[in-house]
Amino acid sequence: MMKTSKSIKIFRFLIRLSPYLRLTLVRWVYNKLAAKNNSEKNIFLNYGYQDETVLALNPEDEPNRFFIQLYHRAVQNIALQGKDIVEIGCGQGAGGVYLVQYHHPRSYIGIDLSEKAIAFCQQHNKYTNMQWMQGCADQLPLPDESVDAVINIESSHFYPSMERFISEVERILRPNGYLAFADLRHYLQVGALDRCFNESGLRILEQSDITPQVLNSLTGISDRRKAHINSTYPMIWRQAAREMSAVKGSAIYNGFINGQQKYLCYLLQKR
Repeated sequence: MMKTSKSIKIFRFLIRLSPYLRLTLVRWVYNKLAAKNNSEKNIFLNYGYQDETVLALNPEDEPNRFFIQLYHRAVQNIALQGKDIVEIGCGQGAGGVYLVQYHHPRSYIGIDLSEKAIAFCQQHNKYTNMQWMQGCADQLPLPDESVDAVINIESSHFYPSMERFISEVERILRPNGYLAFADLRHYLQVGALDRCFNESGLRILEQSDITPQVLNSLTGISDRRKAHINSTYPMIWRQAAREMSAVKGSAIYNGFINGQQKYLCYLLQKR
């Protein structure tokens, strides 16, 4: 079993003190991640998804199959072609590139808290219909009723307020617009997430526990992520990076096994 490092213990303690301190720390961490990306390629940071579905991908995308399949699972029942879409928590942009290449929206906007991640995406953007903005999930820099679909993948568990985030999603969505949502929660927090959605101006169309499929992915990519961490991070940060990446033996990985952690996927529509 993986021992929890002092750095990750300190990080967990600090993020429990204040939701806004948590946001500051998360921004710092993801700025560091973006600054270390010397590949000039958009990188996926999610946990991935693996089931028996056969998803046709271009050969160059095969190494990222599991990560792409999580996006596919979240948006599979929305027709995005010709639509205006926004991804909140876009990270280093790989999910947005997948959405534009395979789903052909009219426009895509990626928003992230990390200004260094946004700067990376802007520097390496190859598509005229893609735009990148730095911003907070509870104060989105977009006009009212300006998008047809919001994509939110593995980002919301760090937000200070889910209620304010959902209120912003409602504000920017056009009538009958969609929210495609996928993220993890401690099993004791699942009820609160359901109430947040049910008390909003969005109605739940689909709700799924995809923990087994996410765990399959984490098992498959664990060695690859450990190798990347060992080659990228100084010794003092490696254990914390392994915990955040949910590699085999980490608290999150073990939580998925013992039922303490759940990975959930929702499709919601503005009423």
